[in-house]
Amino acid sequence: MRWSLLLTLVIATAIVVLVVPAGAQSPAQPDWKENFRLHDKNGDGRIDRGEFQEWMEDVFFLRDTNHKGYLIQSDLQGMVAPELFRAMNRKGDGKLSMQEFLNAVFKDFDAIDVNGDGSITIEEIEMYIRRK
Repeated sequence: MRWSLLLTLVIATAIVVLVVPAGAQSPAQPDWKENFRLHDKNGDGRIDRGEFQEWMEDVFFLRDTNHKGYLIQSDLQGMVAPELFRAMNRKGDGKLSMQEFLNAVFKDFDAIDVNGDGSITIEEIEMYIRRK
């Protein structure tokens, strides 16, 4: 699988995961931009790497409904294709660890951060989505 395709799928998944509570239908999802603002702890309109990691850890724990400490394919059912899950699951054990999850989403962070300043904005995310 090409990395650009993987990055596209991961960012789309991350956005969906960020805004759709477990078990909720997507029409009821809150505005992802509002979630962005909630995780912008210092209110500067940017999500730095630390804020992004905290946000993604929240996502991970939200999806780990049984508190196993890892995600399995069914935790992400309907949001992550099995091929993408396997690509993210670098150990190949069928259990997506927090580190494997973070490694995947940080590839997207780096792709979104086109100016390389170590933070992302709503506009950069929108541009990334349009590019893909």
